[in-house]
Amino acid sequence: MYIETLDQLVSLAFLVICCGVALWRGGRVERIAATTMILAWFATPLVQNVHQQLGPQSGVLIVDVMLLVVLLIQALTSNRWWPMVATAFQGVNATVHLAAAVDSQIFPRAYYVAGSLLSDLTLATLLIGALNRGQGARATLEKVP
Repeated sequence: MYIETLDQLVSLAFLVICCGVALWRGGRVERIAATTMILAWFATPLVQNVHQQLGPQSGVLIVDVMLLVVLLIQALTSNRWWPMVATAFQGVNATVHLAAAVDSQIFPRAYYVAGSLLSDLTLATLLIGALNRGQGARATLEKVP
């Protein structure tokens, strides 16, 4: 269910790396986003309709929109740059679901690959943001007399 293909294994490894670094080195914003991304990753297979071949996955859309809302709140309330980029990637991810709703003949593999790629880009943005925050905190400590 969670790990049946190499792609899912790679996705899980990338999730563990990105969210692990965010939980370890990130601040409150990164930790909230990492926790939400972990929850979304594990919730997605639970709401996915494996018997549906064409059209949007409404359960996955709901999970992706919930993640989008959390990232949007982070982007609007934090002083970090990365939540804006992550929100943009997640917004495009939600739009992919809407495209599948408009055109039910979208090739299922393209729908899956687009969603996976955009999720990976959202995770990568979190990773870069967490690493950047860690470097900024060190630089601030080094400047203190």
